Parts: sequence; C-alpha cells; structure tokens
Amino acid sequence: MADDKGPSISRSQKLIFAVVICTLLCLLFPVAAPLFFSLFVGVAVRESGLENFSNLLGETFLYGATFFLGLTLGVLCEANTLLEPTVLKLLLLGMLALLISALGGILGGYILYFATGGKFNPMIGVAGVSCVPTTAKVVQKIATAANPGAIILPQALGANISGVITSAIMAGVFIAILR
Repeated sequence: MADDKGPSISRSQKLIFAVVICTLLCLLFPVAAPLFFSLFVGVAVRESGLENFSNLLGETFLYGATFFLGLTLGVLCEANTLLEPTVLKLLLLGMLALLISALGGILGGYILYFATGGKFNPMIGVAGVSCVPTTAKVVQKIATAANPGAIILPQALGANISGVITSAIMAGVFIAILR
C-alpha cells in the first residue's frame, strides 16, 4: 500500500517496533530503563487504539503529575536553596545547553534544507530540543504565522521525540561512565 507519501505503516508494526526498540535500549542502558519504559508505554497505549487510556494518560495523569510535581517542589524548596550559587550555576548551564541545542538544531535544519534542495523546513531542526511538546508547538506556531497553510507539527513532534530518546540515551551513557 504505497502512495505519494511513502509506504503505509500499520499500528501493529508501530507497536512491534516500539517494543523491540524499548527492549534493546533497556538492555543497552539499564540505568535509564525506567525512562525508556515510561516513554514507550505511552507509545504502546496510543498505538494499541485504546482511546480512553490514551486520554487518561495524555491529559488527566499528565496534568495531575505536573501539578503535584510543582506543588512538591514549591513546598520543599526554600528561597535560600534556590538562590545558592551552585543552583544558579546549574540553571545557567541548563539555559546554555538549551541555547546550544537550539542553535545546533537550526544549523542541522539548514544543512538538511540545502542538502534536500529545499524540501526540508529548517525550523523542524529546533524542535529536536527535547522540551516535549513545547518546541514542536512553537515551531508550528511560527510556521503558521509565516504561512497559514503550513502544517509541520507531525514532523516537528518526530524531531521532538527523537530529541527525548537521544537525551535519555545520553543520560544513561553519562550515568554509566560516572559510576
């Protein structure tokens, strides 16, 4: 079943791919296995077609977890803890890392744009920053402002998820090296 956009991939093929990749990554980086497993459980629920569970996990559970994480951090963190020089250094390093990642994504996007003869939107490169789904939504908003008919969200989310997987792999590598 091939059309103009390429071969069609069934839900079962996506599910099998997710299980195989999750197993492989968990075996290669056992320290990061919980992170990989939680990411691929979401993929498995979505691809299995269980809409009620998908909505429960994607909306209710996610919003509740975010709320309780923020509440817990707000209750447990004191102002003097957040204003310590070490914490401020980490915040600055985190912002620098996001800046470098975004610049690298833009550079990579332009390299692909010129390599494909203009068939690749270079804005998708910045969506590789693993701030899910914020960077993908920002890229879609900018693309829509430039061209109201532009729909690049699926490609931006693909780059976004790739960034998350790469971040998880790198975290597993760093933890394994630093032990």
